[in-house]
Amino acid sequence: MSQDTKAYYLKLAKGFTVILVIALFGVCAYVTLSLGVFTVHEVTIAGNEKVLEKEILQRSGLRLGESSIFFFEDRVAEDILKNPWIRSVKVQKEFPKRVHIEIEEEKVYCLVFGSDGNPHYLSSSGKMLGTDKFDEGLDFPVLIGEGIENSDLLEEALQILDLSSSSSVLDWSEISEIHIDNIYGIDVYTTDRRHIVFDRGDVFRKWRRLESIIKHADNLGLKQAYINISSSDMGVVNFEAPTVDSGAQDG
Repeated sequence: MSQDTKAYYLKLAKGFTVILVIALFGVCAYVTLSLGVFTVHEVTIAGNEKVLEKEILQRSGLRLGESSIFFFEDRVAEDILKNPWIRSVKVQKEFPKRVHIEIEEEKVYCLVFGSDGNPHYLSSSGKMLGTDKFDEGLDFPVLIGEGIENSDLLEEALQILDLSSSSSVLDWSEISEIHIDNIYGIDVYTTDRRHIVFDRGDVFRKWRRLESIIKHADNLGLKQAYINISSSDMGVVNFEAPTVDSGAQDG
């Protein structure tokens, strides 16, 4: 047999093999799809409290009765994450007929008045959560002022809240408002009407200085009205005048 003939039959055999593989693949795919082996029969969702399952399903694009072969987990997760209240999502195909979606929702950290003048929930990462779910209530520290649009100042304000969340001296729940100004920086107002001037920068060091001042004053029984720690090396404190017992009399 000549070399040309051998080459011809070899090429023919390769072609036949390719056709056979394609045919087998087609048959397997047809049988798989027609029998519904990978058809989505159940979608389970866990971890959501604020976001309704209906909305998550709509964003996912998943439909019962469709094949799970033709969707990609990353793309489904990306579409679900377009809801600002969702912090993270994990989509897992549980063959043969189930898809599980695990949701982690954002937690409200404070309120902020945006450029539209409306209050918005804000997450600890500075993510604006919108105004459509005020069932969380309004009992949160409020960020206010023109400097909110300044990302550096906003980050410092959130850092103050983060430090307060683990403080035994000035707790997160004691902070009423944080004023953010492009010129004067950050001022904190507490629920018991203390005014604390941070200015800007070096937040961690200033916070430790603030804690030291408050501890010392509390030990002396002195109630602070105004604390200026715009310099992280020292602080200026004004105290409230002691309350005089109205029942006390001279002599």
